[in-house]
Amino acid sequence: MFLREHAIACRHSIKHIYARIGAERIVQVSLQYTNQQMLPSAGLQVSLQCMNQQGIILIDDKRYQYTETYLCDKGYVFNSHATPSDLDFAIFPFMQKVDEAIYDDKFFANLKKSAIIFSGIRSTYLLEKCAEHGIKYHIMMDDAGIKIKNAVPTSEGVIAYLVHNLDCTIANSSILVIGYGVCGRDLAVRLNALGANVYALVRNREKECAAYADAVTPIYLNELSKANSENHAEPIFGVCRKVKFDAIVNTVPQSVLTDEMIERTGGTLMVDIASAPYGFNMEIVKKLNNKSALLAGIPGKCAAQTAGGILGEYIDYVLKLEAHPL
Repeated sequence: MFLREHAIACRHSIKHIYARIGAERIVQVSLQYTNQQMLPSAGLQVSLQCMNQQGIILIDDKRYQYTETYLCDKGYVFNSHATPSDLDFAIFPFMQKVDEAIYDDKFFANLKKSAIIFSGIRSTYLLEKCAEHGIKYHIMMDDAGIKIKNAVPTSEGVIAYLVHNLDCTIANSSILVIGYGVCGRDLAVRLNALGANVYALVRNREKECAAYADAVTPIYLNELSKANSENHAEPIFGVCRKVKFDAIVNTVPQSVLTDEMIERTGGTLMVDIASAPYGFNMEIVKKLNNKSALLAGIPGKCAAQTAGGILGEYIDYVLKLEAHPL
């Protein structure tokens, strides 16, 4: 009862004070408070500056459509009719070659020195022109952060393909992942979580220990070679434990398994997700199992919205960093 009466008394006191101060004073106090609290932060200042940045995007990949949407939502402006001197950034084709007739030496000479060039994969032409004219060039797929984030849609795309093309469940299957980098490790962990018996072909102790920590069985190439020589007459491809793999997924952009080793797989489903020059001789692989496939660029095909957002986030990060270096 005492607390209630005290609260009522406090409310009456506040009303009395407001009445004495007057409405005009209250408004002045409110405006003063608002001005103090609503001063733009550094982040807001950067966002406002983004709204003034103009660029172009040369779409050759579905994910670029979402990259453009992401950046537009951040306040960047795309103008395909802008002159080179008006551009703050240019996003060149993700994979296709640059049209050198349009984006010639004159184009790069007229760009602002502060302009930034982006492309999905490395372009020798862009590399040369940007170096020649002193323009910063960012190859998005070389960024470690993008590789880590892209590993998720890549793994999900591979798993989706395995689900639809294996003659058995992923649970309790035996799957070999060639390479234990960012993509290989992410895929192995996710397959493991689905109940697969996962093996990783590794090349050094560091990768061996990483696989062990993930409850994935590490294997070295010499173990596979030995197993193949011992089981030469059998249509089996495995390690000394006599494991037959239901699927083999390559993540290394070079040949790790010889054609002879591949021919001894006995028709195992083989999936290559590496970039060029790839890891499997697909002519041989497809003859052994016509469901085997080369699945390069999975994020852009299986999760274009997510992959496009990942690229957009990186571009936004670079442009803001250039505007306000740490």
